Amino acid sequence: MLGRLCRALRLLGYDARLAGPGESPLLLVNAASEGRVAVTAARRRLDRRGPAPIVLHRPGCSAQIVELFATLRGTGGESPVIEPFTRCLECNVVLEAAPPAAVAADVPERILAGRENFVRCPACARVYWCGSHWEALRARVERIRRRLDAEGLL
Repeated sequence: MLGRLCRALRLLGYDARLAGPGESPLLLVNAASEGRVAVTAARRRLDRRGPAPIVLHRPGCSAQIVELFATLRGTGGESPVIEPFTRCLECNVVLEAAPPAAVAADVPERILAGRENFVRCPACARVYWCGSHWEALRARVERIRRRLDAEGLL
């Protein structure tokens, strides 16, 4: 339900985990045991045990980020700290710098020849670099940052 939000939060540098198949009934308990804040778009709590989640009402990923950060601030949380491109978008693990020689077998030769800075996920071995897709992601981060700033959340 909130897969795009989860990925966007990872892009911003936040530890965000999406509940897997069959985990929904234990969402609140699992979040509490992992020291996480449960976030959902579901309006009904049903029979879920655990602390109340943050329920998002706005449609759209950017609007949900604003709503989430505003809600967290309203509950005594701090202003968000955005550290983009520090987490794997797929598995949520903190990325590590990798020298070109270490990623040579995993990236196209033309990419390796034109770049010096790479990061790798130590869990899934996915390699990231600043390419054309990076520019689009950087622009997305800046749009989100401007929106949060306009809302007084940064």
